[in-house]
Amino acid sequence: MELDQSPVALVTGSTAGLGLHIASALVRKGYRVVIVGRDAERLEIARRQIESSPSKTLTNGSVTGHLADVTDPQSVGELFASMAHQFPRLDVLVNTVGASDRGLIENLSVSRLEQLITQNVVSVLLCSQAAIAPLEKTGGVIVNIGSLASKVGARYIGGYAIAKHALAGLTAQMRLELKPRGVHVALVSPGPIRRDDAGTRYEQNLDPGLPEQAAKPGGGARLKGLPPELVADAVVRCIHRRSPDVVLPGYLRPLIAIGHAMPRIGDWLLLKFTSSKQP
Repeated sequence: MELDQSPVALVTGSTAGLGLHIASALVRKGYRVVIVGRDAERLEIARRQIESSPSKTLTNGSVTGHLADVTDPQSVGELFASMAHQFPRLDVLVNTVGASDRGLIENLSVSRLEQLITQNVVSVLLCSQAAIAPLEKTGGVIVNIGSLASKVGARYIGGYAIAKHALAGLTAQMRLELKPRGVHVALVSPGPIRRDDAGTRYEQNLDPGLPEQAAKPGGGARLKGLPPELVADAVVRCIHRRSPDVVLPGYLRPLIAIGHAMPRIGDWLLLKFTSSKQP
């Protein structure tokens, strides 16, 4: 395949964590990947990490870094203008930028909720709006990274659940509006993902009185952490199959459906699979 015909993917929030793994997986599949971050040093470290991957040399994939704040309209506009100058096409947008919280709804401030909405929803809206025109030309794909908290309530991470439910609504609306224009939109909703800092990332931000497990991935949900490589591969499959909705681990999908159909049972299941200690 000629270089100019190689597919191009933009992955936001890709200097670390799941976004970095998704970018690496797409490079291995031969994509020209644009990674985005707000810190120049971290961006360069991520780019070099992907470039030095042994499996990367087996494909025509490549990686380019762009500094941008995807919660800022002007910065997003500059990002897409730069990409349009550098690349003749855009095939995939993966929105991974997001943020979580730890606390109870009764203590959730409006300012904190606004921050969560900006990071989890507004960033997706801005990048998706800018990507529609180039994706329409290629019949491309937008993948939004949600969470199990996009599907159900979650103990100790209420602000995050509000934001991720809003993201699910945005995704459904985008899919409805963009399907006639040839652009596919998907939501990938993984459970807790393994991290090197699991259990310590939110310790300093816990509301008083919350149990220690509330700081853990998923607010202490009784679920085995998903390997980020597994989630990244699922995102790539979602792109190629143009799947509308992916839940990980997959066995939870029928339980979620039961919970939506029968809320009392759904609440019981949620309490069973989340932390048992009450604040």
